[in-house]
Amino acid sequence: MEEKVIKPHLVKPMLEKIVYDKLQNPQNGVMVNIKPEDYIDVKKITEEVVRVTITRSLLVSPASLLKLSVTMSVDIPVDSIEFSRLDDPKGYIRNSKPVKIALGYISNLITEITINSAVGPIVTPPNIQE
Repeated sequence: MEEKVIKPHLVKPMLEKIVYDKLQNPQNGVMVNIKPEDYIDVKKITEEVVRVTITRSLLVSPASLLKLSVTMSVDIPVDSIEFSRLDDPKGYIRNSKPVKIALGYISNLITEITINSAVGPIVTPPNIQE
């Protein structure tokens, strides 16, 4: 079904924003917990293009260690008729291949950014984290 809704064009995720603040190093013996959280915004920008913006933020405990988020967007060409027939078009796009690819890129970027940090490298899963 995806081949009917999403047109087979080049879909390229674009980096929008990276926020990284190293606040302080962890103290010896302190347990560090890191939980990725994703925010995905799906907007139809024309009849034939849906823009998906994905932000992955790391919820770090203790919060005084670092602040990190990565945002990418991807414009997905769609067949307007097939797209309008979907019961849940936003849910369909959230689970599409282009979004999964963008999440993989975000996951890799987070690993690369944190590889030389005091708590890194941080490897996050390449799928939606809510």
